[in-house]
Amino acid sequence: MKRKICALLAALTVTLAAFSGCSSSSKADKSNGSGADGHSSAEASTVQEVTDSPVKATGGKVHIDDSLLGEIWITELEGVALNKLDNKAFTYDDSFTYYSENGKPASLEGIDVSFNNGEIDWGKVKDSGIDFVMVRLGGRGYGDSGELYTDERAAEYIKDAQSAGLKVGGYFFSQATSNDEAVEEAEYAAKILGDLKLDFPLAYDWEIIKDDYARTDSVSAAQATESAKSFCDKVRELGYTPMIYSPSRELYFKYDLARLSDIDIWYCEYSDVPTFYYEFSMWQYSDSGKVDGIDGEVDLNVCFTGVADYA
Repeated sequence: MKRKICALLAALTVTLAAFSGCSSSSKADKSNGSGADGHSSAEASTVQEVTDSPVKATGGKVHIDDSLLGEIWITELEGVALNKLDNKAFTYDDSFTYYSENGKPASLEGIDVSFNNGEIDWGKVKDSGIDFVMVRLGGRGYGDSGELYTDERAAEYIKDAQSAGLKVGGYFFSQATSNDEAVEEAEYAAKILGDLKLDFPLAYDWEIIKDDYARTDSVSAAQATESAKSFCDKVRELGYTPMIYSPSRELYFKYDLARLSDIDIWYCEYSDVPTFYYEFSMWQYSDSGKVDGIDGEVDLNVCFTGVADYA
């Protein structure tokens, strides 16, 4: 993986009947400026044809007790780095979750925000102990048209957070059904940023929504993987560090992680300790955090500096 930042599968032995993301309402935003058009989901003709390549596996069967999925078995993938975090090294206080290695701090504290978070006092956020923020840049709406939209506070949040001394990354809420749409989204995100610089990655947030108007419901695992790779390849080409945001459902059952092994994972699981089998660089562990300077609840994240190039 990954060893770069704030560090389906055909061989799986189980399948899920339904998929849903692990994001808070700050991700999809089906109304209030989301750009969703409220029509029927995309036709099959919008899906770009891809060629399935065999998923390379070690052959080893692994039993996992996932906090969302329950007890499942997977076949270990070849060439995908494993999660080596020690769950006994996590500590907690009334505000945040921390990670340490050899008795020394080995994590950064973060939040992710969209326009739904309203006015933010970034000085207070910084003073509360937050080190970084992931800002929603925009997304693609539901329905046939899949209109692209910009988060109305993205530029403001980035500038003000950086002025307060916070490290800033971004994410784009995708509804891509083809490689071309994924590339279009990466280019649109870069257009939103313009001359603004990011300190942290630009993440691809593609989720199975299971909504009447969602465009991603019928996208194959092969296409989901190729779309993610297309977005991240274009992001890298444009000069940013790519990342994939996802809960375990998509990571285990929709993505071929062997095809994405050079891309950092921002993992979502709302639990005391993470249970994901493979390596990830950032963990979104709560959607109900309280941070001084922000009214209401906010998503909380921790970045593991032991797998990061920068901190």
